[in-house]
Amino acid sequence: MEEVPKFIQQGFPVQFARSRGRKKEWSPFPFRLEWQTGLWFELFEKHIEFIVGDIERAKAAEKLVVYLSCPISSRGGGWSRTNIEVAHHTAQRLTQQWGNRFWILNPTLYQLESREGRGLLKRHAHLLSLEKGLKHEIDIDSLNKLSPPRGGDYLRMWLRILTEDGESNLGGRFDAFYFLGSSDVWNFFTHSGKVNVTDGVEDYFARQFARDPEFRERFGESPHAPTLATDFFRYYTIKASSHFSLGSHDEYNIWRILNELRCEELGLAAQIPGYFDGRQLGLGAAEVPVTRGYEKTKSEKLA
Repeated sequence: MEEVPKFIQQGFPVQFARSRGRKKEWSPFPFRLEWQTGLWFELFEKHIEFIVGDIERAKAAEKLVVYLSCPISSRGGGWSRTNIEVAHHTAQRLTQQWGNRFWILNPTLYQLESREGRGLLKRHAHLLSLEKGLKHEIDIDSLNKLSPPRGGDYLRMWLRILTEDGESNLGGRFDAFYFLGSSDVWNFFTHSGKVNVTDGVEDYFARQFARDPEFRERFGESPHAPTLATDFFRYYTIKASSHFSLGSHDEYNIWRILNELRCEELGLAAQIPGYFDGRQLGLGAAEVPVTRGYEKTKSEKLA
């Protein structure tokens, strides 16, 4: 696969509507991002269409749709594959706890870090190659090496999915947001019968070390292995949650902006409920912003 030129664009990916009598006045949704154009942009456009299809199928089955915001990358001491396992476990537990009238949108199923997400993007690459009549099919692995998608690329996708609804783009496809918390993580590490989090994390670490060569290389064979192993333990015992995720910070702010606009346009009762660590967020939470993750300010230069 030939090298793909890397172009960066910055702006407001979504427009939303305010009611002005019988008319709608469209404005930029106040969330600025930076993303790659070119092949990644086209692939993510197909990905958006696919995910929206999943949401619409859940809606057609009369299910309430809940977005699960969770850490995915290995930043901060974690391990992306472990984060994916935690998210899967939490989505399944919530479905069992809340019942079959709910569908939990687990974003890890659609990200390049997971087997499922990589498979979907390869499928999109195949279709896009056919549409473009390319002599050589788009190779996701080569494209990822040349110019990997960054936080802003994923967040542009999720911003569109979380906001756009075919009407006023105020998040009408979603019934609730759930922000993963520490007790959700602890439940993952203790659900197999371990009585405390320390034993659960250490047992999990030992099992992964024994069976996963990539895990063993990072945490056992690299020069920084002892420090990384300690960071892993620290992260999953006392840190792992939406609190320490750049993407979750942005998704929280998107949820906050949606509720602010929904209050203005539709009234207080139209707010989208938010949950953190198993409990509904407090009265003031939807009105207070948190530190930005991948969101950009106007003054920031293009990368």
